[in-house]
Amino acid sequence: MSGTKTGTPDLLEPGTHVFSGTVRVWGSDYAELVMDSGVMIQLITQGHPMRRAGERITIVARKYRPLYQLEKISEA
Repeated sequence: MSGTKTGTPDLLEPGTHVFSGTVRVWGSDYAELVMDSGVMIQLITQGHPMRRAGERITIVARKYRPLYQLEKISEA
């Protein structure tokens, strides 16, 4: 992957992923989403509105090693 002009590597992988699940924790810049399979993913949520624990949502995210960076939220 190409980095910036300073040679810093790009930590975001190309492409997006769609996940549906239940919000376990949601803070000002971090969240955990539990999918129906029981797998939990960790998200960077900076700049996105807060969500309630227990709320079911669908998200679009990019892999940001080892977390995911939230791109978009929609109601599940």
